[in-house]
Amino acid sequence: MNAALVLAPFIVGAALGAAAPAQAQTASTGDRASNTLDLFGVAPSACVLSPPSSAAGTNASFTAQGAQGVVRFTQFIDPQTAQPRDAVISLGFPVVCNSAHRLVVRTDGAGLARTAGPAPAAGFRDSLGFQLSADWAGLTATGPSTSLTPISLQTANGAAGLMNLTVNITGGGAPMVAGDYAGTLVVEIEASN
Repeated sequence: MNAALVLAPFIVGAALGAAAPAQAQTASTGDRASNTLDLFGVAPSACVLSPPSSAAGTNASFTAQGAQGVVRFTQFIDPQTAQPRDAVISLGFPVVCNSAHRLVVRTDGAGLARTAGPAPAAGFRDSLGFQLSADWAGLTATGPSTSLTPISLQTANGAAGLMNLTVNITGGGAPMVAGDYAGTLVVEIEASN
């Protein structure tokens, strides 16, 4: 039985502003002339979210696939009981944001769900929720994968470093129906101004 979680990061940046035209002034004092040039530039708000550069976990592994990645749960269920096993993975996403910004982590509200098959028999289940935790710029937010409300962190300043995202599955409970399971996480970062 395979279980995977696809990470799909998105990068959102503000539009570039136009630079003001340079102005020149000339002054002459006999045998000497000088010019003054005013220099102008605009640093627009921008955020860059890179694929995870580090991963550490128990009963889980991460594989980068371009701008996305896949988390695989090594032993998703106990072969004797068909109950899910504990698993945790922590991913470090490099982030650079030069202004106030917002980080959002969202799911489709299904957690890990079986990709195909009939409804489970009584006493079995075909989906499994997990807990999410995001740590960024001194802030932490947590939430369940079964919620349609994303976890969100709002920062008033720019920041650069690793955003840590942890996915935690608690084992036990009703047994899981055999099959492939999948879920999706979307990580977004957006400049606020």
